[in-house]
Amino acid sequence: MLARRTRFATGLSQQDFAKRFGIPVASLRDWEQGRRTPDSATQSYLRVIAKMPDDVAKVLHNAA
Repeated sequence: MLARRTRFATGLSQQDFAKRFGIPVASLRDWEQGRRTPDSATQSYLRVIAKMPDDVAKVLHNAA
């Protein structure tokens, strides 16, 4: 599953991943456990995180 693979690639816990990338932890759990599927925009966001996690985190941090 995309969400789980992406999070594992970052080496972060569910809580840390959710906090770092602005994703509700409950949604992340649902995606990882197959109860729900992220919408297409979220899937794209997860793919960008998988390729450039530090850059995404930096942009999010600077935007706050």
